[in-house]
Amino acid sequence: MTWFWLAVALAFGVGEVLTLAFYAIFLVVGALAASLAAQMGVELPGQVIVFAVVSVLGVVAARPALMGYLRRREGPLVVSGAESMIGEEAPVVDDILDAHHPGHVQLHGERWPALSENGKPIHKGSTVRVTALKQATLVVAQVRAPQPHVPPASSPATKEG
Repeated sequence: MTWFWLAVALAFGVGEVLTLAFYAIFLVVGALAASLAAQMGVELPGQVIVFAVVSVLGVVAARPALMGYLRRREGPLVVSGAESMIGEEAPVVDDILDAHHPGHVQLHGERWPALSENGKPIHKGSTVRVTALKQATLVVAQVRAPQPHVPPASSPATKEG
């Protein structure tokens, strides 16, 4: 019967990995306890009782405490991909016409489609801040308007002599 209980433990172990419900792990422990009981010569009804008692105690007593521990130890949310761009500033490289007609911004060396947060146009050369994501499109708010291009003033030539 030892092999039977080890097979049961393996089956529940696979079930736990597939579901991640944190219930089947206690059935694994119960099956391992029953296999230990079988190894010690306990008859089948006793093995079933050991399996049931250990499994139920695990689910009722240990699971809530372990789940509370796992919830408390969660660290800060790790943001990655496009979500990590929220809050960053970027230059507009193609006019953003409104909330339905995207333009493009240059961020992290890539051109990203961008929509205006308030629906107003944002012109090329403006600086925007990413405020949200809408699927694969950045939602942006204007931070600075484009700077007008002013040619550098030439200095008058000085004559010597």
